[in-house]
Amino acid sequence: MELTSKTSGLDEKLDGLLSLLMHDFEDVPAIPLTDFHDRYGEFFGEELYNLQEILFEDGLVKCFVGPEGLQLEITHKGIGFMAKGGYSRAIREEMVSHDDALRARKKNRIVHILITIVFMAAIAICFYLHKKTD
Repeated sequence: MELTSKTSGLDEKLDGLLSLLMHDFEDVPAIPLTDFHDRYGEFFGEELYNLQEILFEDGLVKCFVGPEGLQLEITHKGIGFMAKGGYSRAIREEMVSHDDALRARKKNRIVHILITIVFMAAIAICFYLHKKTD
């Protein structure tokens, strides 16, 4: 899935567009691409083309030539993706994963510092004992 968290609100827009499409597809299996642009152009404006491209690239919607010309439909992957929470869920999971990685890095840093201190103390003790025996 494309990383959408870098653009503020993009994940909500993609989820909203997919949700609207799923509602439209309850009655018909596909809609003409011109109807898609007519319906959603006023909601999303010029951004609709970018949103559409992301959905195509992620495999959540596809176009095909049908009886009414070029038509758009949600794929099974798109339906499953929305059932699992959509882009917003993916962003939340990414943030949790990032937080876990930061915690692990911090823990590793503390362990490395402790190992370094113990190593330096061991060297100092060895040096002291070596000088004491001379």
